[in-house]
Amino acid sequence: MFKDYQQNQGQLLPRSLNDSISPDHTARLINQVIDEMDLSFILNTYSAVGQKAYDPRMLFKVLAYAYTIGLRSSRKIADRLNEDLVFMWLAGRQAPDFRTIADFRKDKLVDVKQAFVEVLELCRRLGMVRIGKVAIDGTKFRSDSNGNKMQYRKTLNKKKESIAKQVDDIFREADEVDREEEKLYGNSTEHRIKGLDLGKVARELAKLKKRKISLEKKKGKLEAKKDEINSKLRQMRKDRNTMSSTDKDATLMMMKEGHIASGYNAQFATERQVILGYGLTSDRNDFKQLKPMVKEVEANTGKNPEIVMADAGYGRKINYRYLKSERITAFIPYGQFNKEMAERRKGIYANNPDRELARYKFTQCVRLNSETGKEMMKRRREDVEPVIGDIKRNLNFRTFNLRGKPKCLIELGLVSLGHNLKKMKSYLKKAAKWDNRNQTIEKLGAILGYQPA
Repeated sequence: MFKDYQQNQGQLLPRSLNDSISPDHTARLINQVIDEMDLSFILNTYSAVGQKAYDPRMLFKVLAYAYTIGLRSSRKIADRLNEDLVFMWLAGRQAPDFRTIADFRKDKLVDVKQAFVEVLELCRRLGMVRIGKVAIDGTKFRSDSNGNKMQYRKTLNKKKESIAKQVDDIFREADEVDREEEKLYGNSTEHRIKGLDLGKVARELAKLKKRKISLEKKKGKLEAKKDEINSKLRQMRKDRNTMSSTDKDATLMMMKEGHIASGYNAQFATERQVILGYGLTSDRNDFKQLKPMVKEVEANTGKNPEIVMADAGYGRKINYRYLKSERITAFIPYGQFNKEMAERRKGIYANNPDRELARYKFTQCVRLNSETGKEMMKRRREDVEPVIGDIKRNLNFRTFNLRGKPKCLIELGLVSLGHNLKKMKSYLKKAAKWDNRNQTIEKLGAILGYQPA
């Protein structure tokens, strides 16, 4: 009636881990890609002296695979190395502890973008992207900081004013002490001393001396607080009004869910849902990020986009002017585009005194209302927005685990790398159903020697 069930049944020839991993598993692709990758950016961070370290290729493979399945906690990754056959195979049955994994991520992957660019180049050689029509968008991620430990410029300035007032009060009190001393002791001439109760004078002078010492201590503490506040204000850039005590690069932002939290504004440039470039900023607004992202795409691919698609958050004169100077066609609605289109249908036309901006607006109106423009806007929604959705939902990436912009960029690079590896795996799986399957396999074989099932 039931199949035989024996938990303690031994095997004469135990099955190897390699036999347990399917030929077309994502881990095999990651294993082969990283084996062929130039990891000098990691290897150069190691010293020849000291205790032998774990192989950085192994640690990088483990982290890269973990990020493709939405696993980012170093403790959970360490647990998988003892429980999960795929992780055990990638690690060669080695089991570094969570601290080793965490330290490797934050200390050795500072230049992880080099690995990202290598994978992106592989995507290009496979024909997954051509750097033609590029979509750009941004999203907010929470920082790993306590929201109750935010520093506000307004509050810090008020504290400075309060300290200045307290110091003034101390100076006034010190002057009062000096006057009282003068009354008691005067200029110490003999005719002033005669007839005074010297014991009483000495006691009063001792009290006044204690007051002066106490005032000096208070003044010293207040000056130290003032220096601390000035230090925080210096750390807080001029264009920011908030700063987290635990992550000084993060700032308060409106999250997608509708609440305000300490975080970062992450930027993505994509084509066919492959990430071409990523960036991170403390600026809440997107419009200043278009030019850096276009330059990021060029730096990563060696080619400027032909077309850039973005939402109204990027619709500013400075961006239209820049794209025109670079001979890039823009499909970017300006802020009031939908409202103005609705008003124009009613015969209402707004006067615009800025002639240059008016020309850019006119150009966008014509482009976006054309069939091509409508197709581009649809393409933008189907390109970059699913990428952000995949990262947040499927890869479980909503909050940074590391602190500080440089460390958070490492995480953003890992999650972008993981996304592109997933897209490559999906592309190869689909290639198995195409007529050009053999051609695709030959391409990848020539690059990596990889043979999917």
